[in-house]
Amino acid sequence: MNKLNKILLAFVICASFAPLAARADDQPAAAAPAAAPAQAAPAPAAPVQKLLSQNFGDWVYRCLATAQPGKPVTAICSVQQQLSISKDGHLTPLLTITVLKTTGKSHEMNIVAPLGVALKPGIDLSLDKQKPVLATYSFCNDNGCYVVNQPASSLLKDLHSAKQGHAKITLMTGKALVIDFSLKGLPAAIAALDSNVAPRG
Repeated sequence: MNKLNKILLAFVICASFAPLAARADDQPAAAAPAAAPAQAAPAPAAPVQKLLSQNFGDWVYRCLATAQPGKPVTAICSVQQQLSISKDGHLTPLLTITVLKTTGKSHEMNIVAPLGVALKPGIDLSLDKQKPVLATYSFCNDNGCYVVNQPASSLLKDLHSAKQGHAKITLMTGKALVIDFSLKGLPAAIAALDSNVAPRG
């Protein structure tokens, strides 16, 4: 093969490979693998609530304690007595008295009376034969009629010497009904309430 033919053959070979090289160069580069998604931060732990209670005579000292990680345990506490009557083999709530602490050693009461009471004048509260304290109703719902945030310090001032509590309600018929409630254990229960120490779980 003469020199000219060798040059022409080389030219033909190069020309035939050129489109293949061009097509290879035109191919997009392989995509880099996607980075792994960052792990989400763990959700904060939900508060844990626990109901703690301790009996003092006829009263119950009760606290709802709430614990959150990294925070002190908080508690909402009260002292309560619930009076019920037996009707047709079932216990029906008659009167529920709850004592709460406000500021210092002051206290207030929440009371639930049965439906069917006259809203006026309210409930006369007294210990033994002391002068009654009038507690006015705040609202009623399907569960009864409520006295809310009734100041109780004047009522409880003679607590240590008193023997019996009285709640006088007036029915819608106009009839007055006196409900006696026990004071047994109430001084010790209020002392526990004032201590700000929840009952042991």
